[in-house]
Amino acid sequence: MQRKTVLLVLCRKVIADLLIETIKKCPSMEAFGIYNFNEARAAAATYNPQIVLVEIPESHNEPALEAFDVCKDIKDVNPDCKIVLLCPEKDRESVNLCVKAKKHGDIEAFLFYEASVDYLVSQLESM
Repeated sequence: MQRKTVLLVLCRKVIADLLIETIKKCPSMEAFGIYNFNEARAAAATYNPQIVLVEIPESHNEPALEAFDVCKDIKDVNPDCKIVLLCPEKDRESVNLCVKAKKHGDIEAFLFYEASVDYLVSQLESM
């Protein structure tokens, strides 16, 4: 069985590192992380991931729109990859944008920050 490559584009290094270590325990997946949106396009070209997890940060203006720009950049390089967004559940605007993107087929899924690591990894593994 060929392993799926998962690229994590997360702002929080500690969370990314935890997820990478957890994903590496799954025999069907391997994971790489970057911590800067500006590196996402190049990383997608380098790793050619089947799945990309992109964080919508909570901490600055219009974070969802910036994350969606990253998703478009990744899809330009790797149109067949599946995009999953990690969304702040208390940011109604971000949630609405995620729902809209899911309905339009721009992303495969979105998960809230409150999701457990095991649930998040199981969702990635099921794709």
